[in-house]
Amino acid sequence: MSAFLTDEGFFVRAAASGDEGVALVRQKVIPFSLALVDFHMPDVGGPETIRQLKQLDSGFTVFAFSGDDSIDAHNSSLESGAVYFIEKDIGDAKLLGLLHRACREVERRTKPISISTHSENRKLIESVQMVGVSESMAEVARLVLKFAPSNDSVLIRGENGTGKEKVARAIHNHSPRSGKPFIAVNCSAIPENLIESEFFGHEKGAFTGAARSRKGFFEAASGGTIFLDEIGDMAKHLQSSLLRVLQEKCITPVGSTESRKIDFRLIAATNAPLETFIAEKLFREDLFFRLNVLPITIKPLRERPEDIAILAQAFLEKANIETNQNKILLESTVEELKKIPWQGNVRELEHCIRFLVNLSSGEYLDASLLKTRSDLATGKKKAPDLTTLKFSQMTDEKRIVLKALEESGSIAGTARMLAISRSTVREKMKKYGIELKRSNDEEVEV
Repeated sequence: MSAFLTDEGFFVRAAASGDEGVALVRQKVIPFSLALVDFHMPDVGGPETIRQLKQLDSGFTVFAFSGDDSIDAHNSSLESGAVYFIEKDIGDAKLLGLLHRACREVERRTKPISISTHSENRKLIESVQMVGVSESMAEVARLVLKFAPSNDSVLIRGENGTGKEKVARAIHNHSPRSGKPFIAVNCSAIPENLIESEFFGHEKGAFTGAARSRKGFFEAASGGTIFLDEIGDMAKHLQSSLLRVLQEKCITPVGSTESRKIDFRLIAATNAPLETFIAEKLFREDLFFRLNVLPITIKPLRERPEDIAILAQAFLEKANIETNQNKILLESTVEELKKIPWQGNVRELEHCIRFLVNLSSGEYLDASLLKTRSDLATGKKKAPDLTTLKFSQMTDEKRIVLKALEESGSIAGTARMLAISRSTVREKMKKYGIELKRSNDEEVEV
């Protein structure tokens, strides 16, 4: 068999015993692709040899063969991990057919990913410093180039982790404002009591702790672009102020009576269902129309699987540089990555690649490690939609405050009923645009 397979172009190393064969694989001097293991051997038999080979590499391809065509020989060999059982009197043509098929499977599992550099979509997407090959991302790139020269507002919509800020930066970098500041602001990360100061700045002494005057985000972005992420989380009273700033291009710092003319371009982004927020009076409709002049929507990663390979390769190259390694991405690993729903989109894929880089022991990213991550399980139940959850919580909170105001008839009574301070009640009323309906007698707080 050794001579025959060598004549057919295979590299063959014959071993006289199971121990010798296992030792050859363990030493990794030669990267064997598959093993042919006899059932009857001295000392260590075929099934035990197969078990040891599979322990060294669970993906190792093993064929068992024997002149003993008993059911026991067949079953025990396959149960040990062999993928096929061959009888020794097998014909040459059939043997070659089985081995060539096994080699093609091994090649599929061990073939490094190959990504075309001639794709027109890829060239277009890379021209705006983004990564992808899909038609949907190519359309995003086209819109970036079309919208960049304008001064009109852009609204970017898409799930968390799809790269909304990257699109915003691409618009800025290809605009006439590229040499000016790009100020990125997460609207949900700013404490409510500091919002106006952070956005519009403040004068010295405007409030306790204001030891000096300070520029706000809009003034810092003068001449450039301000990017407001999570715009759907913006407090209702600030939405009114933002609308006025967009209309007049002027800001008034806290503690000042003088307006300042500001030249800026606004790009906003959200994953929130703004139309639903508008219906529930949580987001101003007029502000939505002011923001949504030039709309861009980014599809979630699960709807553009053709981007997974090129994104994974880009993240791997970055991780290799950072960790001083040279891990290789296989086609078979990309096939496994495409089975994952990626609720966290591109950001989750990047973290997954970094996970594989840190834990894979060989030169390839070990796709079997994906099985240890229950959060990535194929076909898992879809994770809760945090945007919907947040919207439900906001809607419930608004209804609770409204009901308490109706029943108590006063801010003080509402505060007592909800066990919160009166200032917190006022903040909630301001946030949700709630006005207290007074009776003929004015409310007296005590």
